Amino acid sequence: MDYLIKSVTHNGHFRAYLTDMSDLVRKAAEIHHSSPDATTVLGRALIATALTGTSLLKGSDQIHVAINGRGPIGQIVTETNAQAQLRGYVTNPQASVAKRADGQPNVPVLVGLNGSLRLTKVQPGLEPYTGEVALTTGEIGDDFTYYLAQSEQIPSAVGVSVFVNSKNLVERAGGFLIQTMPGASDNELNLLEQHLGRLPNISSMLAEGLQAEQIFAKFFGQTKMTILDKIPVTLAAPLPKKWYADALGTLPKTELTAMIAEDHGAEIVDRFNGHKYQFSEEELKAILAAGK
Repeated sequence: MDYLIKSVTHNGHFRAYLTDMSDLVRKAAEIHHSSPDATTVLGRALIATALTGTSLLKGSDQIHVAINGRGPIGQIVTETNAQAQLRGYVTNPQASVAKRADGQPNVPVLVGLNGSLRLTKVQPGLEPYTGEVALTTGEIGDDFTYYLAQSEQIPSAVGVSVFVNSKNLVERAGGFLIQTMPGASDNELNLLEQHLGRLPNISSMLAEGLQAEQIFAKFFGQTKMTILDKIPVTLAAPLPKKWYADALGTLPKTELTAMIAEDHGAEIVDRFNGHKYQFSEEELKAILAAGK
C-alpha cells in the first residue's frame, strides 16, 4: 500500500515527509494510457502535490495545481486534499521526446520552461488563495521547492522520482519534502545540503528496500527522528454524476437547448480518470427546467 510519512527531527529544526506512491502512479499510467515520458511527468507532479498538500492542508482543505511550461506534455493538472486523496492528468498523455545523454527522460523538455506553476488553496469559508511562480528547471521537484520558498515562505527541498522500466512499467515512484524550521543552524543546513547532493534518487532507495528510518538517516545522519504520522495515499474517488449534472446546470440555456435539439443528449468524460457520464435528452430537459 502506498504511504506518506510525516516526521520531525528531535531538535525540531527540520520537518521531513517521505512517500512511496508506486501503486498510485502505476494506476494513473493505466487510466491515461500514458507514454513512459508522460508517466514520469505526471507521476512526479502527483508525488510533489501529495507532499506539498500534506504539509499545507488540514481538515477539508484542498489544493489544485496547474503547471504549464508550453512543452509537448501540455498542461499538468493535479489535485489533493489533506487526506492525500489525489487525481491528475496531462493534456497530452502520449507526449515523448528524445532522452538525455544518460538515458533518462528529458523532463524539462517535456514540460517546457516558458510558463508557470500555479497552486490554488481552497479552504471552507475562505476565498481561494492562488500563488504562482515561474518554472525554474521544469524538473517538477525544483519547481515545487521554488514555489514553497516564494509563495509560502517555507525554505524547503522537494525530491521526486519515477522509475519506468524497459517494459514501460512503473517499477518505483516516490519522493521527499524537507522543510527548514526556525532554529536550524548554518552548519545543519550545510550538512543537509551535502547529504542530499550525494544521495541517489528516491525511487532507487525504495527499490533497494530501504525503510523510512534508513532513508531519513541518509538525509540527517545521526540526528534522531520522530515519526509523527503515516497515512495512506490513494487516488480520489470519481465524482458522482450529480456533480456533473449540477455543472451542466450552470451552462447558458442556449447551450443546453442546442445539446437537446442537435445531439439529443450529452457525454461528459472526466479527464482525471476517464469515466464517461451519459445524459439522455430527458435528463437534459430536466436540468434545463430546473434552471428556470
